Amino acid sequence: MTTGEHGRRVLLLGVGNTMRGDDGVGYCLVRAVEACGGVEGADTEAVQMLNPGHFDLLEGYSHVVFVDAYVDPEAPEGTRVVVLGLDPKALSEEDVAEIVQNTDPHGMDPIRLIVMAYATNVFHGTGTLVGIVPERIEFMQGLTPGVIEAAAGPALRELAKALEEAGARLRADPGCVKRWLTEHCRQPLLD
Repeated sequence: MTTGEHGRRVLLLGVGNTMRGDDGVGYCLVRAVEACGGVEGADTEAVQMLNPGHFDLLEGYSHVVFVDAYVDPEAPEGTRVVVLGLDPKALSEEDVAEIVQNTDPHGMDPIRLIVMAYATNVFHGTGTLVGIVPERIEFMQGLTPGVIEAAAGPALRELAKALEEAGARLRADPGCVKRWLTEHCRQPLLD
């Protein structure tokens, strides 16, 4: 475990099923960051799919930066990256209860995971979601060129900002990240 500059424990968590096209972008981007210089002051983890068993990944961290495929129906047309602040303490008890009651354990996403981890008293921090808008989610397909561009460009810049605000520093070289994504994630990443 790593303690950031401000004594805060930070986790960078990539999420995505690499056998489902652009859904795998969060997993691939975090693996690329790890391969290309990493993050100073934060731990990194990548999972293919979230489930309630991942509550323990958040335990003890003050901030979690998630990277995942994400579609915001309210985002303007052409949006490639969406950034959301996640503070479960800002929700009312009724909102937390509604999210917990309406969560399918097989349909877990970063927002539900952080709220459920908070509701079960496992997580007491905040989070940021750097969501990359997918172009294609198809079985046994890799990342599309447009999603690779978004991940290695605007998403990586937003990721660097989110990590910096949490007291960590992205050290990964953007050129290396783009090459790694192109070389390893144009086909399903099976590791």
